[in-house]
Amino acid sequence: MAKTTTRTKPTTVKKSEAAGSAAPEGAADIRMIPLNQLEPSPLNVRKVAASASDDAELLASIRETGIKQNLVVHALSDTRFAVDAGGRRLKALKQLAEDGVIPANHPVPCLIEDERNAILTSTTENLQRAAMHPADQFEAFEAMIAEGRSEDEIALKFGVSVDLVRRRLKLARVAPEIIEQFRAGDLTLECVMAFTLTDDHDRQLAVWNAVKGGYHIHPQSIKRQLTETAHSANSALGRFVGIEAYEAAGGVLLRDLFDDRASAHMENPELLERLAIEKLQAAAKPFEAAWKWVEVHLSVDYGAFRSFGRVYPQDVDPDPELLAEETRLIAREEELAAQNDGEDWTDAETEEYYAIEPRLREIEALQRERQPYADEDRAIAGVVLTIGHDGAQRVEKGLVRPEDIPAAPKPDETTEDAGGAASPARPNVTPPTSSTPVPTSDPAATLRKADGISASLADDLRATRQHILRAHLAADFEVAFDAMLYALCEQALGRSYNNEALDISIRPFQAQNREVLHADTVAQKMLEALEQDLATDWMTLEKPEDFRAMSALPIADKQALFAWATGLAVKPQLSSDNRPSAIIEEIGGRLDVDVAACWRPTAQNYWGRVNKGHAVATARKLIGDDYAEERNRERKGDIAAAMERAFAETAGETEGFDAATVAKTTLWLPDGMVFAGASRSDVVEVPDQVDPEPAADMSDGVSDEEPSSLPAFLSGDAA
Repeated sequence: MAKTTTRTKPTTVKKSEAAGSAAPEGAADIRMIPLNQLEPSPLNVRKVAASASDDAELLASIRETGIKQNLVVHALSDTRFAVDAGGRRLKALKQLAEDGVIPANHPVPCLIEDERNAILTSTTENLQRAAMHPADQFEAFEAMIAEGRSEDEIALKFGVSVDLVRRRLKLARVAPEIIEQFRAGDLTLECVMAFTLTDDHDRQLAVWNAVKGGYHIHPQSIKRQLTETAHSANSALGRFVGIEAYEAAGGVLLRDLFDDRASAHMENPELLERLAIEKLQAAAKPFEAAWKWVEVHLSVDYGAFRSFGRVYPQDVDPDPELLAEETRLIAREEELAAQNDGEDWTDAETEEYYAIEPRLREIEALQRERQPYADEDRAIAGVVLTIGHDGAQRVEKGLVRPEDIPAAPKPDETTEDAGGAASPARPNVTPPTSSTPVPTSDPAATLRKADGISASLADDLRATRQHILRAHLAADFEVAFDAMLYALCEQALGRSYNNEALDISIRPFQAQNREVLHADTVAQKMLEALEQDLATDWMTLEKPEDFRAMSALPIADKQALFAWATGLAVKPQLSSDNRPSAIIEEIGGRLDVDVAACWRPTAQNYWGRVNKGHAVATARKLIGDDYAEERNRERKGDIAAAMERAFAETAGETEGFDAATVAKTTLWLPDGMVFAGASRSDVVEVPDQVDPEPAADMSDGVSDEEPSSLPAFLSGDAA
């Protein structure tokens, strides 16, 4: 054990203001008195002993740094002195001498006073002594860490626990403005500790401004506001995704640094919800081929499944091995339960008993999984996958939407037709027990939220995509005719009263901010050129002359008018929408619509409206880590401008990217914008060698080399 660093002082030194205790009137001076001549004073007013931990801290401090404050004594004789103030220091020094750290006659600085003042001095020292403020401790410890000292070394020197040092250092996570409020007494230490849930000083100050006007500021109210948009890691959603998967995806975890239970909150709810949706969607894939529909929901209200009808699986003989295991487990459970209510169980038997019930539930679920559903039942029913209250995946099969429940057979209907053949089996559906609307799910919106794609931005992307599709559809009579005929037949032949692709009443879709979205775009120029060539002179005539004139038009003019009108009726959607119309996607694929040739993401229409993480992740995937890290250090406005340049048609010239990178960035589109089946898509197969293409001249809105999906009248081959 190291020797004390206390230096021996002269036998008598002149009293100064540096003396640890104020000298009463008539006091002499400070003398160095051997330790073995000092003893506790019966006049010391401290009767209640300090805690063992406090004494241990003092002992460690004196061992490391020596006595920093003199004792106050009165003489009992020439060689005996009673310590009126400093009894704990005396006790620590005696312990060090007993341990052999210092000699028994180690000199100790003492202020000698008259015995008559002993009680006054002892009371004054104990009452007026103030503990160091935790904020001052934090700054002192932090300064020592900056000097290169370790947490263990600081704890040893001051006789405190390493945990206390770490707790004080954790206050470095708190905004200086809040620390100053703590110094001023406006906040308790517990409240300051609550702010360490997040490192974001702006957020801390926002919460402080929200709570400081309250009558009483409580740590829990601070924690609640800091985590009001977060999910507890112990919530059903948090347990379903898991902390490891959440952090691996870049999620920020708020941990209560002062909570021994290490409670945590997931600060990125959009990311957490996206991970949950993706996990549910992956689990839903195996059901899609067998059932009419499959949906995923993050949560379903209690009793919501009563809004569905139900079909049930067919009975089959249970699996003999599972049945035998179930019988054995039930017998063992009863055997253990009979042993004096468990009082005589060993640890192994206790563990065995409490593992039986979960396994019995597993066996029951496995037996149910073996029961098949009839083909005719699955043809009208669906499956919902959601998250249970315990954070486990919940699968509900055999749900029938009210509109899919077959009509009850008429009384005169028989099970055989006129020829004696049996009629097809009719599903036996248990009707809904609640009239509450069937719950709806929009996982697509949840997935977009994590990238910062708001509902308004998604609407704009739909409107942009619809505008491009309309321009191509208006230029192709054959596809327009087939699409319109399909929609007419759906209504006229009674198949449907809600056309999913076309509104045959021809109510033109108009985007809310179409003047900004469509101005000077390729699609708008296509539509303007088409409209100029329409044969519309007949519309100036009176009825029915106008009809006769229209009927006399050449077939080509009629086809152009038909296609133009059909294009007006097409509805907007993204292919990533929840339950998108397959007909619209088929129309776009058949028209070979190249969205990337008609629209590029800019700072105004995309990059400035999504979150930074989505932009950086996209750059990392398509361009590279170095470029992404450079963007990650920029402000949002600068990132948006840089991403606009990087994903423009001229990226090869302006950004200096290699040909392979240009081949990816110039074709990239947000999720849902591509028409499946078109010649180009955002999933780009990059060849080993890509010949750079000359930049397109878009000064007139049309490139020198028009994409093949543009109509002939816009290409150089037009007659």
